[in-house]
Amino acid sequence: MRNLLEELKKYYGKNAEFRQGQEEAISSVLAGKRTLVVQKTGWGKSLVYFLATKIIRQETNKVTLIISPLLALMNNQIESANKLGMNVRTLNSENTEEWDSIIEEINNNNVDALIISPERLANDDFKEMLTANLTVNVGLFVVDEAHCISDWGHDFRPDYRRIVDIVKLLPPNIPIVATTATANNRVVNDIKAQLGNDIIISRGGLVRESLAIQVIKLASKEERLAWLTSNMDKIPGTGIIYCLTVNDCKLVEKWLKEKDYTCESYYAAVAKEKKEEIIEKFMNNHIKVLVATVAFGMGFDKKDISFVIHFQKPANIVSYYQQIGRAGRAIDRAYAILLCGSEDDEINNYFIDSAFPTEKTMDEVINLVMKNPGLKKTDFERNINMKPTRIEKCLKYLLVNGDIYKDGPKYYKTPRPWEPDLKKSEEITEIRKNELKQMNEFVHTSDCYMKYIANALDDVESKPCECCTNCKKQNIFDISVSLADVGEAQLFIKKDFNVIEPRKKWPISVKISDKNMILSEWLCEPGWVLSNYGDAGWGKHVAECKYKKGAFDEQLVDASVVLLREFVAEGKIEWVTSIPSLRRPELVRNFAIKTASRLGIPYVEAIIKTNNGRCQKELNTGYLQFQNAYDTFEVLSDNVVNGNVLLIDDMVDSRWTFTVCGYKLRDNGCGKVYPFALANTAGRNGDE
Repeated sequence: MRNLLEELKKYYGKNAEFRQGQEEAISSVLAGKRTLVVQKTGWGKSLVYFLATKIIRQETNKVTLIISPLLALMNNQIESANKLGMNVRTLNSENTEEWDSIIEEINNNNVDALIISPERLANDDFKEMLTANLTVNVGLFVVDEAHCISDWGHDFRPDYRRIVDIVKLLPPNIPIVATTATANNRVVNDIKAQLGNDIIISRGGLVRESLAIQVIKLASKEERLAWLTSNMDKIPGTGIIYCLTVNDCKLVEKWLKEKDYTCESYYAAVAKEKKEEIIEKFMNNHIKVLVATVAFGMGFDKKDISFVIHFQKPANIVSYYQQIGRAGRAIDRAYAILLCGSEDDEINNYFIDSAFPTEKTMDEVINLVMKNPGLKKTDFERNINMKPTRIEKCLKYLLVNGDIYKDGPKYYKTPRPWEPDLKKSEEITEIRKNELKQMNEFVHTSDCYMKYIANALDDVESKPCECCTNCKKQNIFDISVSLADVGEAQLFIKKDFNVIEPRKKWPISVKISDKNMILSEWLCEPGWVLSNYGDAGWGKHVAECKYKKGAFDEQLVDASVVLLREFVAEGKIEWVTSIPSLRRPELVRNFAIKTASRLGIPYVEAIIKTNNGRCQKELNTGYLQFQNAYDTFEVLSDNVVNGNVLLIDDMVDSRWTFTVCGYKLRDNGCGKVYPFALANTAGRNGDE
């Protein structure tokens, strides 16, 4: 048996020592056993499988296959492997041009480990290639972030279920390593059931002594923005601010930049090149703050992160522990500051209700497939009133579960009888709700915060951390903010208007004049929106006026005119019209008339609503929203003025109402169309 400590020192220096449990876990792997490693963030779980890989390669020349859920995590793992002088490659959606050369490297036995996403296992050609080489070339199989394999876990991913099929094909002498920092007993038992009950469990204490936790209750966003700028200079080093929604990421980033802090925001929709640039800046300490959604998450390893601040409360303890675990990995003291706001539970409940496909939604998908075999993905968006991301989740879950199958781009029902497991679906939703209750209890506990987290994760070694505010019986940072700072944040939010970007394509499968692209002569121009609906500043005022007062008051007219006056002049806008409503016919119309009068340009009634179609916010796909707008709005061609127009509505979300009405106005001889809305309702519940 090799001296593992000597191997460690060979690569990490003569003073290197194993952390408690690392050597035992590596020994288990080298003995050919299946091993589940449940250890705290920053413990060094990747060392277990990378050092084992190094030794297995030397003895057998076989490659390690690693299943990893996130691109950022893959890149991070490759950097860790470089320290051991290993050649680790990845096949993912963003390096397809390199696949042929990587596969050639593997065939020439020049790759030590290959990292793939679980989604790759859905590709039949890849799965066939993998299956053909499993018994010959794979010496170690690794499932990173293994809690994703369990639908009881906080971050279940249906594609992880495909791993079980691969595990069944593995010869019993090929070791398996599954790693996670965030598995309670329920999740551990589920992982055991799927990977084998004979799996060895390496489990250590989860208390992070370097992290000092403080919870600060500040109800409004403006109070939290004020707190950030009052305290940012008091926290040394670089760190992360987590937000629940993309809109809040943008808000916090803009606020901090206005206060001369170097920061960037990171979320799923950020372009690949921009993400790489942001990560490089963050890793090299060229920015003070990374403002992020959960898209920046699992396993990311920067040793000197000195703080993690939550702008809102996460939905569960597991997510919170994982996110604060980014900090304090190689420094003596780091800070985890949780800011709690009044909208937190509303957003989290939305995520809970939409995260896991319910039997009702899957029933809709199954029935549609059974009635119309051979549907493509876009066909579901035309026939089911369900958000495309939710349709995607249903299809993925049903594919993995064997209830439907794909032939090319088309979906069909398998012979397997469809039996909805309503009980399990309800149990999972109930667990999520209870996890949110537990998070609320955490916020109000007077006991040690870290011990509370460890107990929630079934850590038998839980103990007080001695450094959180509850242990020390004193605040680390001020919990109050000055009225002047709050007032400044309120003013900032009121001025924080956004651009309404024009849509440039009709929904998939829709063509006008034989084009899916919207012709330039029919495009809307970029427009403005005064606020984010319901947010501090004008967003709350818009909501109050619409639903309590029944009219938009002079304050909103004043604010809009201030915003629009220069915009109208620059766009050479000559007249104003509005989007009509049959439910509240005077609401937007009266506001538009007053605004036009104050701007000194005429208001013209140019659009009518021909029937009381469904409210756009009730529709969930672009096709249905487009069709609804197209069928319900008509332009009075005799009233259309040739000049450029300001097109006013109270709310903007999908932009399909503006897009369709703008097209019809221009098609009837109008000049350029500039949209304006009082509030943006898109992204209120966020995404990654």
